[in-house]
Amino acid sequence: MRKTIVCCLAFSILYGCVQHNDSATQSEYNKSNTKQVVKPIQNNKQTKWMWLQGENDSESLDYLANMDDSTGNTYIDLDDIVDELYVNNKENFPKSELEIHRISDDGKVIVLYRETNYLNYSAFLIYDLSTSKKLYQFNIPNSYYAVVSPDLSRCIYTKNGDFYQYSIQERLTKKLNVLSYTGTDDSALFDHFSPDSKKLCIQDGYNNLIIFDLLNNKEINRISMGQENIQVKEWLKNDLLVYTNNDTNRTFMLNLKNEQRRLLEKASEAPVLTLDSRVTAYLNSSGEVEQHDTQTDLRMKYPDIMHRIGFPTVPKQWVQTTTNLMRYQKSIPAKKISASSTLSDQAGNSYAARNIMDGDASTAWCEGVKGDGIGEWIKIDFGSVQELNGFKLINGLAKSSNAFQANNRVKRMKLEFSNGQTMMIDNDFIRNEFLDKPIHTSFVKITIEAVERGTKYHDTCMSEIRFF
Repeated sequence: MRKTIVCCLAFSILYGCVQHNDSATQSEYNKSNTKQVVKPIQNNKQTKWMWLQGENDSESLDYLANMDDSTGNTYIDLDDIVDELYVNNKENFPKSELEIHRISDDGKVIVLYRETNYLNYSAFLIYDLSTSKKLYQFNIPNSYYAVVSPDLSRCIYTKNGDFYQYSIQERLTKKLNVLSYTGTDDSALFDHFSPDSKKLCIQDGYNNLIIFDLLNNKEINRISMGQENIQVKEWLKNDLLVYTNNDTNRTFMLNLKNEQRRLLEKASEAPVLTLDSRVTAYLNSSGEVEQHDTQTDLRMKYPDIMHRIGFPTVPKQWVQTTTNLMRYQKSIPAKKISASSTLSDQAGNSYAARNIMDGDASTAWCEGVKGDGIGEWIKIDFGSVQELNGFKLINGLAKSSNAFQANNRVKRMKLEFSNGQTMMIDNDFIRNEFLDKPIHTSFVKITIEAVERGTKYHDTCMSEIRFF
């Protein structure tokens, strides 16, 4: 009855391309290629988001966190975006075949990748996030590795160690004058385009970085790194390259103009920088997301909601955008919420039933009986019959990490619906989908069946639930 969110690939493994080695085969792949000219919705307010990846023992989660919200409560599950794009564009294949490969740095475009064992090709779908409309779709024969430039103008892919450049607009392919790679893992060949999409950084398998001019089809620089197991993380403005030595877990900034290097933040994971290099996001020694403004030297912890409830989180990419991404977080509203009991207000904090759907993950409903609250319930009444495809639950008292650990969380619960259906749910997941078929109901009654005990209190809490 549930589906675990699929863990996304690293943000630098982008888009897709069309392969032109066999014209007869290629014409078949291009049958479904589409292009739509979509005028984006204009919005003057720019918001800073961070693509964060969280994971615990049972579930992985990719989401965008609003870094301008100092409470850490505003986030968008990337699976919500996929849901909307899939439905809005009336895609005729299973949604489970889609994975996210990249969000553009300006938050205007997202690229999805479709792969299935039933086809001899893979599809890449590019959508405008302000309109949810598909801009492009193109198919490639099942391939090892492909990267599309940030401006969507070109695609670089490898085959048998050779490099090819495909022009997306002109649909033309040419072989690049790069020495063939003799290794067996094509994914190690290249990492990042330059921000202007005109150059490519290639790792040759011999501890060298090759800077390749894509416009003139020639190598323009070769830098000996002097170390093995190097992984390029980002190519920033002003020809600054961020790379990590995976053996030492140390991250450096390389100036491609003079080849000078400097050590970046000492962090448990490689730091992620904005394109202008001003703001760094990284994990501190406590596993918390921290921001560092290099111009003001101001450091600020980000109280990420997923970290507060026990999901280790890793920064992946900055997205600074005027696109209204919150439009993708949809919820079926409640007309009335009631509960069998409620914990009394304490120290100015309310634990009322309404808190479970108030949009604020720092508030919660907590049952109010003596003991662990087994058998206590909360009922969400929609006022009319709604179609439910699933729900998302922020369990426990998620106001802080300490509050989450100190109080009980719901381990197992019973769901009852107005159509007579019942369902037992083990709360191993944040996202729970009704995979068999949608449920049509005017209410959901949730009864606590078992709890995971807190370290200090016996109050059982749930912070936020959202039905979709």
